[in-house]
Amino acid sequence: MKTLKTLAAAASLSLLAFTLTAPVQAADYPEKDIRFVVWSAAGSPLDSMMRQLARQLSAELGVQVPVENRTGGSGAVAMSYVMTQPADGYTVLSTTASMTFTMAKGQVPFSPDNFTVLRALQAEPSAVAVRGDSDFQTMEDFVEYLQQNPNGLRVGGYASAGFHQFVFYRLQEEADFEAAWIPFDGGNEAAMALLGGHLDAAVLTPSSALAQIESGEFRLLGISTDGRDEYFPDTPTFKEQGYDVVESIWRGVMVRSGTPDEATDRLLEAIAAVEQTESWQEFMRNNMQSSLDLTKDEMQELVRREVESRRTFLENSGNLN
Repeated sequence: MKTLKTLAAAASLSLLAFTLTAPVQAADYPEKDIRFVVWSAAGSPLDSMMRQLARQLSAELGVQVPVENRTGGSGAVAMSYVMTQPADGYTVLSTTASMTFTMAKGQVPFSPDNFTVLRALQAEPSAVAVRGDSDFQTMEDFVEYLQQNPNGLRVGGYASAGFHQFVFYRLQEEADFEAAWIPFDGGNEAAMALLGGHLDAAVLTPSSALAQIESGEFRLLGISTDGRDEYFPDTPTFKEQGYDVVESIWRGVMVRSGTPDEATDRLLEAIAAVEQTESWQEFMRNNMQSSLDLTKDEMQELVRREVESRRTFLENSGNLN
């Protein structure tokens, strides 16, 4: 089985070989089928989003948009493959906020400069959840307890050195408390650990514990959106409670840097048209997703900021080799 180190070495060779490839002109784009490359497995949230977009984009642009999954190496396999293709807009790669962690860790030999992130079509927040019978009624209760009892609670969520631990790290910075992190292999596992009393609090995407939230088994103390979330309007944001933590796990699409503006502009125009359709909006509602209304340039700046903030987090948490 290939290791990340092996994949990274192969990716470096691919990058070196094709960095100087001249972008293909994009007159009358698109003139042929557009391939969507997805770095996660079929059936994953990212794959589902890309397939829905592919179906609707095909109708909007009048060309076929086949989807192929190239998994492995935390996105390294798919990124390396796309770097071997012409920068002409006919190969579009899925991307998520997890890419910024991968780049910050140095698991791939790529930086934000190697890709142009066109659009974040989906975004989900993180939230601090406790059981419905917990003594903690508010974030203030939770924070004050940890300030007075450092490492006094069992707090966990999906993955080590990932998005949810980063959100919790940001809360610790803002509120000045200490708490260890217990990682789980999946968000559902963290939710079940909380339900079973093995955790005092879980940091998770609310949609992953919707049944428990709706039944009252879980109570959300705070959420990482800038304003009240449309799907969880009764949950106060971290920000309104005095903790300036606004973060989301986003999903979107990107292309190789150097792709002509004619191609990226047409893709963005078509994506915008798709997002206005009732089919897309119903898909978003069914999956409890919001979008990030950022331009191409704003997305690039967001990715750069995220890579830097994630690198600082990894260094401070001892997760950067």
